Amino acid sequence: MAFLNPLFLFGLLATGIPLVIHLWNRRRVVTIDFSSLIFITAAHRENARRFQLRQLLILLLRMAIIALIALALARPFLTLGLPVASVRAKTDVIIVLDNSYSMAYQDINGARLDKAKTLAADIIDTLRHGDRAALILMSDIPIPIFRQLTPDIESVIAAINDTETSYRTTNVQPSLELAHEILTESDQLNKEIYLISDFAQNGWENWNRLPNRSGARVSLIPVAEGEAHNISIKEIRPSNQLIGVALPFQLNVTTVNHSVAPSDENILTLFIGGEKQKTMSFSAAANESLNTTLTYNFSTPGTHIGYLTLTDDRLTIDNQRYFALDALGEVRVLCVGEQTEYLTLALNPHNPTALPFPSGNTYRDRENSNGVMILPTQCTPDEFVTFSLEDYDVIVLADVLTMSRQMSAQLQEFTRQGKSIIVFVSNRSNAASYNESGNVWLPAQLGSSLKWTPPQRVQAYEETHPIFDIFPSEGFSIQYAPQFYNGLALQSSAGSNVIARFGDDTPFLVERSQGASTVLLYNCGLLTQQTTASNIDTTSARAATYTNDLLVNPYFLPMLQQSVLYTATASKHLLTWDGHVGDTYTAHYPRSAGGKASIHLIAVGQEQAAAEGRTQPPQVPRVEGHSTLVPIAEDGTLRFQDTERPGVYQVEVQAQGSIQRDFFAVNVDTTEADLTEISLAQAAARVGAQATADPETNETTVAADAYNVKRHGREIWGELLILVVCLMLLESFLSNRLSNS
Repeated sequence: MAFLNPLFLFGLLATGIPLVIHLWNRRRVVTIDFSSLIFITAAHRENARRFQLRQLLILLLRMAIIALIALALARPFLTLGLPVASVRAKTDVIIVLDNSYSMAYQDINGARLDKAKTLAADIIDTLRHGDRAALILMSDIPIPIFRQLTPDIESVIAAINDTETSYRTTNVQPSLELAHEILTESDQLNKEIYLISDFAQNGWENWNRLPNRSGARVSLIPVAEGEAHNISIKEIRPSNQLIGVALPFQLNVTTVNHSVAPSDENILTLFIGGEKQKTMSFSAAANESLNTTLTYNFSTPGTHIGYLTLTDDRLTIDNQRYFALDALGEVRVLCVGEQTEYLTLALNPHNPTALPFPSGNTYRDRENSNGVMILPTQCTPDEFVTFSLEDYDVIVLADVLTMSRQMSAQLQEFTRQGKSIIVFVSNRSNAASYNESGNVWLPAQLGSSLKWTPPQRVQAYEETHPIFDIFPSEGFSIQYAPQFYNGLALQSSAGSNVIARFGDDTPFLVERSQGASTVLLYNCGLLTQQTTASNIDTTSARAATYTNDLLVNPYFLPMLQQSVLYTATASKHLLTWDGHVGDTYTAHYPRSAGGKASIHLIAVGQEQAAAEGRTQPPQVPRVEGHSTLVPIAEDGTLRFQDTERPGVYQVEVQAQGSIQRDFFAVNVDTTEADLTEISLAQAAARVGAQATADPETNETTVAADAYNVKRHGREIWGELLILVVCLMLLESFLSNRLSNS
C-alpha cells in the first residue's frame, strides 16, 4: 500500500482526542459510599460491566472514524501483489527525448535519434484511454512540445516522429526539472518519466543529485551501441587579429580525436569563397588534440567567408567549422616629421626606392604600387599646416618637436572625422606645447625627461592586444628585444588605456579611443640625438647618441605595421564575433539607432557540398536562408538570439543612405563531440531512476505488457469513506442506546 497525499497521515494523531476526553470525564466522577446502598450496588454490578463495554466500544468507534478519515484524505492505493489491485490505474507519462547533436551519431543500426524516436513512440503506444502524455526535447535547454499533459496520444506520437537533431549540446538537469514540474500538477496514481538519451558524460557535469519532486517513476533508456569513435574541429584561430591584403597570415586549427583508437588518413580542407584552397592530411593518436597551421594570403580586401572540413565520419556535424575574416585593403598614411624616409620604407618595403612626394601625392600615383597595402606619404611639420587631410586614413607624427596650435586644431578635426593618429614622442619633445588645454585628443600628458642606466625594456603589455599578438609569448623581454635609454614621464588622461609599460612601470604605449577614432602615443623617439661626441662604438656613446635602438631592431617593422593596421580598423566596422549555437550576437550601430537590421544565414557549406556532388547526412536538418528583421535599440545596440544553426550570417544595416554589410560566424560547441558515456548506475543514482537496458546484452526494448504491469493499482479512499459512514451510523445508534439506558 502507498499514499498519494502522505502528509494527511499526520491526521492519525487526532485519533487520541476521543481517548483524552474519555479519560478526562472519568477523573471528574466522585464516588460517595452510603451504607444503605451497599446491597443495591452489589446487585447492579453486572449491569455496570455491560455499560462500560458499550462506552469502550463507542470510544473505539470514534477513534476509528477519525483514523479512517485521515487515511482517506491521504489517498491510499493498493499496488501489485494484492488480488484487489489487479486493475490498471490511469497513468501520466513524460518523454524526455535527447535531441542534442551527438544523437546524430551513426551506429551500426542507424542514427541514435532514429532509435530513440522509435522507443519513445513504443512507450506512448502502451498508454490507454484516460492516460495522458507530454514530450520534452532535451539539449542544453528544455523545449516542451506540450507544456501540459495531454490525452491526445496521437499528437504526441506525431511530435516524436517530427523531432530533428538540434545543433546544441546536452544538459540533463533543466529538462528533468521541467518534467517534474509538469508532473507535480498531476493527480494520477501512476506518474512516469522516461529519459531517452545516449548518456554522453558532458550532459551530466556541473550539477549534483536531482530530487524527485513529483514522486514519479524515472526510467533511463540508453540508445548508444558499443564504443563511439569521433574526430572534430575544435577551434579555428588566426595567428593575428589584423589581416591585410598580400600579407601572409596563418590559421591555427585544433582537431581532437575523441576515441580510444588512433585515427589515420584524416583530410583537412580549407574553403574560402566557396572554393577549395588547401588540403592536408594528418593522423591523430588516441584521445589526442592536434594543432595544425594553414598559411594563406588574401589578394582582395573585404570580408572573406570560409570554412574547414574534415573527412566524414559517423558524426559529421562537428566536422565543419565556419569563419568570417576581414582583410584590410589600402591604408593611406601621412608620415609627418623632419626625417620620415625610414617610416615610408618600413610601411611599404615593396618600394625600397621610395622618395618624398609633393603634397597630396601617394604611392597610389606610382605605377609600381600594384598590390601595395599601406600607401605612405611624407611631409614636414611646416608643410602639414597647409596639407589636405581628406585622402588619409592614419597620420603618424614622428618626433615632431613642437605641437603648434594650428597643427593641433587640424589633428583634432582629423579625429572628429573618425580617423586615427600615431604619435612618437621623446625627451626632446616640447612637453608644454603638447600639454596645452586644446590638445584633448592626446591620450596622456607629457612629463619630465627620464634617462635609464642600464636601459629599460618593455616588460608588461597586453598579449592579446592586436598590436602585440603577433609577437612570441616572451615578447619584448628576450635578449634581443629593443632597449630604451631615454623617455618621458607620462600621465594617462581619463578614458585612456595603458597598453604596455617599461620595467619601471613607466607607460610605453597609451591608447585612447573615441567613437571610430583611435590615438596611439608611443613613449619613444625614432631619431638620433644631436651630439658632438665622436662616433665611438661604446655603450656610453650609444646611449648618448640614441634614445633607443628600436629603429634598427627587428621588432620595429611588425610593430609599426600592426599599429597602422590597428588604427585603420578603428574607422571601419570590422567584426570578429565568433560564437556558438544559441549564443546572443551583439553589435553596435550608433548611426542606425532606432532602426532595424536584416540578418540571414548563408548556407556556404551546403552550396559547396552540392558543388562536389556530396549530400548532407540525412540526420542534419537542411539550412534554409531566411531574413529576420531585428530592431536596433536607441543606444545603437543590436542583439540577435536566433543563432540555432551553424554557418555564416550576414547583417545588413541602413545607415545614412547607404547599406552596411557585416558578417559573423556561428559554430557548434565541440564539448558535445566527446561521446564518452556516463555509466547507467551513476546516472540512475543522480536522478533516482531505474535503467531499462538488459544488463547482459545492453539492448533496450519496450514491451507493453511489462510496462502495464507496473501501472496496476487501485485507490481505496472511496471505500474508506463508505466505511466511515457505516461506523458513524453504528456509533450514533450505540450512543443513543446508552443515553436511554
